[in-house]
Amino acid sequence: MKIKRYMADTLPQAISLIRMELGENAVILNKKVVTTGGFLGLFKRKQIEVIAASEASERTTVKKAPIEERPTASAETEVLQRLNQMEQLLGNLLKNQQPFQLQKTSVLTKWLELLEEQEVDQEVIDYIVKKIMSQHPLIERLTEQEAGQIVLSTITKLFQDAALQEGLDPHATLITLLGPTGVGKTTTIAKLASRQVLFQRKKVGFLTADTFRMAAIEQLKTYANILNIPIGVVESSEQLPQSLMDLKNCQMIFMDSTGRNYLEEQYIEEIQAFLEQDFKQENHLVLSITSRWKDMKQIVEKMKSVQVDRVILTKWDESTCFGAALNLVYHYPYPLSFISLGQGVPEDIMLAEPEYMAKKILGVDEDEEGSGTKIERIVSAL
Repeated sequence: MKIKRYMADTLPQAISLIRMELGENAVILNKKVVTTGGFLGLFKRKQIEVIAASEASERTTVKKAPIEERPTASAETEVLQRLNQMEQLLGNLLKNQQPFQLQKTSVLTKWLELLEEQEVDQEVIDYIVKKIMSQHPLIERLTEQEAGQIVLSTITKLFQDAALQEGLDPHATLITLLGPTGVGKTTTIAKLASRQVLFQRKKVGFLTADTFRMAAIEQLKTYANILNIPIGVVESSEQLPQSLMDLKNCQMIFMDSTGRNYLEEQYIEEIQAFLEQDFKQENHLVLSITSRWKDMKQIVEKMKSVQVDRVILTKWDESTCFGAALNLVYHYPYPLSFISLGQGVPEDIMLAEPEYMAKKILGVDEDEEGSGTKIERIVSAL
């Protein structure tokens, strides 16, 4: 019997090493968490010590049993006992598992520091690390640049799970934009409508329920005149069915909702009344990426009682911090539809492209003339 001691940062890493050296039939005899390294009491870290054994010599000499023979009761009992021991071992480890900690010299350290600077939640960072370590257990053998590509790919995959191939449902007849004051709903509606008119050749109409801001109504009327499309003003949810009838010749209607303080319950109930109509409606919650994640999260929590189908993130051109986008798709089930990058109509809006958003978070841009830099240039500056 061959017995060997292994040290690793996680149990999956240890098991991977054991399988490579001792084979698939190796048995874990013992495991414990130990403290290693350090200097003068500093920089210590916890690792998993695993002792495993392999009956290598027996494997090479034992002949295959005839097909008709079955294991004895004692052999079955021994196998079950070992399985139970391993199950208990894994269960205890999961219960006592500490938050994942990387070495100070890890190739991932600088990239994770970038995520912290971008105000990505620690829970999201921990998830990214565990995902990477489970898929790339030998990542520490790579360069920082290669590790950066893996981080980029992992974040991109998170966004892909929450992004849409089509920003708008082509079968929706009413597109309603919801959101607090100042996030750019009116300009975003103009961009979306312009693209439908100019590129899809659809008959489009405007509705606005934002009667509290005359400037918003006038702004939308200006866009309606430029696009030569009809516009209606809705002062209450009771008027909405008639307003829709007035625009029945339109293939797609864009409605600008009231921009109010959505942290107050009365305004949530007010907007809810506009969304309880009997027709094909798609509701986009508009949020600004310039908002602090704490504030954005409060709004999303308040909007849980409202039917939100998709999320639009605006003002990417006005921010240098994009971690809130990653936090949003991690914590909430809402798919991202569009991101806006300026005031230009209709050009400054794009589909929520996963790799683009991931690169913005890491400060990476494969275009030399872009606002970001290439991964190798970031590594050289770390």
